[in-house]
Amino acid sequence: MSDALTAPVVHLLKAGVVYQGDAPLVWEQVLSQQAAIGDYLGVIGLDVVIDRAEGYAYVRQQDGDVRDDGKAVPRLVTRHRLSFPVSLMLVLLRGRLADSDAGSGDPRLVLTREDLVEMVRGFLPPRSNEAQLVDQIDTHVRKLVDLKVLRPTKQAAAYEVRRHLKALVDAQVLSDFNDLLATYRDTVSTTV
Repeated sequence: MSDALTAPVVHLLKAGVVYQGDAPLVWEQVLSQQAAIGDYLGVIGLDVVIDRAEGYAYVRQQDGDVRDDGKAVPRLVTRHRLSFPVSLMLVLLRGRLADSDAGSGDPRLVLTREDLVEMVRGFLPPRSNEAQLVDQIDTHVRKLVDLKVLRPTKQAAAYEVRRHLKALVDAQVLSDFNDLLATYRDTVSTTV
């Protein structure tokens, strides 16, 4: 691997997501070496995904289990099942991000801990102890921080919703989830 590829490839593999605003030099290297990085990572079954408009790049497993030469490629990127509450929060955050993009000129969406709790509260089973519910949601928030979907801000108990969430939860998933919620609401309203 050439020296020009070392820094951007290592950052992509180590960080998971490279943001233009977080690492401008690495971002420029990723853009200028896009084809070479794609060729290099393609050998091990990975694709580099770059969203210039949103200003981020990440690596993902190539689609399909077989390379062009017909040989099977073992998975390098492991998949993890997410719990229902974490998946729910991903979809709800994606909806909030879409609303924010449509309604404000600010590219950043920052939510407080209280915003996150209120966003999810109605979807989780009620608890007799409010503190337990908040602790449970805090656990899910920490998982989203680990997944780099949320980033703690300098403001206490506030999180920035990261833009690559759009790649994780696309418009089709968001639409399907909204349809599922509408069906759920209809079912609940007819049984009550």
